[in-house]
Amino acid sequence: MKKDFTSGDSWNNAAIAGLILAVVTIAMETVGGLCGKLGGFTGSFLGFIVWAGKLILCALVFSKLLKRFHNEYADVDYSRLQRYGLKLALFSSLLVAAWSIINLLYIKPDAFEDMMDVMRTSYSSMMDSNTEAAMEKMLPKMPFYLAIGSFIYCFIWGWLYSTLFSRSTANDDPFADSEETIDNQ
Repeated sequence: MKKDFTSGDSWNNAAIAGLILAVVTIAMETVGGLCGKLGGFTGSFLGFIVWAGKLILCALVFSKLLKRFHNEYADVDYSRLQRYGLKLALFSSLLVAAWSIINLLYIKPDAFEDMMDVMRTSYSSMMDSNTEAAMEKMLPKMPFYLAIGSFIYCFIWGWLYSTLFSRSTANDDPFADSEETIDNQ
């Protein structure tokens, strides 16, 4: 027997499902980061494979979470399921963005310094002192810019998944409640 749908249950389930999706996303991003440490063509190729696998795995998890919610509650039509998917995407995106800030500020704080060193050596002939000073000034704010970018990126993917999978999960048949039948004689 299906439970009655309430908005509170929708938010609670979306928070838990968002946590599950965020853990999958963070795990795949970590594996992709490890592949990037290999360097060269092999590291780039494996990084691309992991990125594509992350999109496919997140799509499958998102679809399963939507189907689970649809099967658990009564009266969940397309619009409710799509709003649930947006809530799920919101929570997941917030958690992934928070992870990216924590990762860049506390776990790998030297990542930007390494990036700046590479840029200095690569573009030293094209950079003047003003450009380098502007980059130094922007450096402390970069984790927050990247977290905002990560939030937007994850939310857009969640919005796409929500729109695509809600339509296929909640088959809205406008004639399902009709008791009339059509004779094909």
